[in-house]
Amino acid sequence: MSFPPSDAQNVPQPAGGSVLIVEDDPVISTRIARELRDTGYSIEEVDTARQAEAVVRARPPGVVLLDLSLPDSNDLSLFHKIRAISPRTRVVIMTAMEADELVIEATSGAAYEFISKSSDVMRRVPVTVRNAMVALEQEESLLQLSTLVQRNRFSRLITRAPQMNEVKAAIDKLAVSRVNVLVTGPSGTGKEVVARTIHETGPRNLQPFIAVNCAGIPDTLLESELFGYERGAFTGAVARKIGRFEAAQGGTLFLDEIGEMSLALQAKLLRVLQDGRFQRLGGNQEFQADARIICATNRDLPAMVKHGLFREDLYYRIAVFPLNLPPLAARKGDIPLLVEHFLRLYGREENKELQGVSPEVLRLFERHTWPGNVRQLQNVLARAAVVCVGDTISARDLPQPFMQELMELSRDAPAQESTPSRPFPALLAQQPGRMAAFPGQSEPSSRPIAAAGGMALPFEFSTRIASNDARTRLDAALELAFPVAEELPTVDDLEAAGVRLGLKRLGNNKLLTAKRLGMSRATLYRRTARPA
Repeated sequence: MSFPPSDAQNVPQPAGGSVLIVEDDPVISTRIARELRDTGYSIEEVDTARQAEAVVRARPPGVVLLDLSLPDSNDLSLFHKIRAISPRTRVVIMTAMEADELVIEATSGAAYEFISKSSDVMRRVPVTVRNAMVALEQEESLLQLSTLVQRNRFSRLITRAPQMNEVKAAIDKLAVSRVNVLVTGPSGTGKEVVARTIHETGPRNLQPFIAVNCAGIPDTLLESELFGYERGAFTGAVARKIGRFEAAQGGTLFLDEIGEMSLALQAKLLRVLQDGRFQRLGGNQEFQADARIICATNRDLPAMVKHGLFREDLYYRIAVFPLNLPPLAARKGDIPLLVEHFLRLYGREENKELQGVSPEVLRLFERHTWPGNVRQLQNVLARAAVVCVGDTISARDLPQPFMQELMELSRDAPAQESTPSRPFPALLAQQPGRMAAFPGQSEPSSRPIAAAGGMALPFEFSTRIASNDARTRLDAALELAFPVAEELPTVDDLEAAGVRLGLKRLGNNKLLTAKRLGMSRATLYRRTARPA
């Protein structure tokens, strides 16, 4: 049999790929093998069904070129075996027989293509193999992407709290749905993170995710931001602008802080959601709104509806599926995970090898109520990462506003039933927000160190300052008062501070003070006679 020249050189080829040629005519098999090898494929040739089955079991090829007329098989039995052994292998059937019924059976049995051994077979085979390989690669890419998405579909949600299991289950359902979603919860709980997770785990994940903060754009500009405008639509509109609805076509439009939108604009948004069409400002052309809508708010929309501050009809349009996020205080088991995540992020930004936080800092974090939720924790760690000089965040690295807040919340909180701490010495009992000035220190410390009413210190010195051992308390107090070597007091300063404190506590009784401090009265008199 003679063949016309091949067009294989005009067909772009994917890199690599293995092809099994099952053909008992050595002329045809050799010619096909040579053409395919020249285009970069790995080729194996067999001439019996038994050999073909053995190769597929040992080394499943990407494509099988299968002749139906073999010495030990002349029907579709080998085809069905190959499909059973390696379902992803593309099988291209080649035959010279008149086989209309075989064609129907083979194609219904998932044969990739059916090629008749006519004079143009050498033109068709390279193109068919190439297309089969490309289809195989695309399927592999989609399979890997699907596996990756499924494995990491909640990678944005840094959580292990049981309270978030319902959220994850809802995301799984919402990802494959088109219903409008309303994400609610206090500020800083991660409502946009949830919206992005719904988008990224759904069929629209390759299309745009467009976020709009309705509270961050003046109402007079929000309409043009959402719907766009034509040139000359208003003063300053010198060129056409694409709106967020148009930019989100095929993807997801996230409307954050929807509760801040004015009633007038709510009516226009409702019309788009009802009709599925919109116009740019100043234009007459209508556009189809093909964007999935996810809204978020930290406000009580049903209460706003009741008071006429939010349209009831719009509420039911956007809240087809309401999804509420718990505050961080309700899922404190997530704090260690969030700390690790944010420190890894800020360590890279600050070019530091941050290993974690001290145990006392972690206890502080787990004790705090976090009114600002995850966003507040992120802010605290970002600032601490800047000032930290080692590889571990300690309490001295925490920002002053956070420590102040912690003290005020501790002061206002009801007494705990845990083992009470000893009150600090009066020397350390400062008002909230005031700084402690120790004897021998001319200026107050730069950090808040105590709360009113004799509360324990809210950082790692708390247990030491409340210890029954005087030396432990003194060491902690000195560390707090003199954080750097340049500020260390002299021995005379320390002795003088002790004498002054003793006289103050003992009503200026020098005899009792000398006895309590373990010095003679003569030494005490000499010490008090020295100039301060």
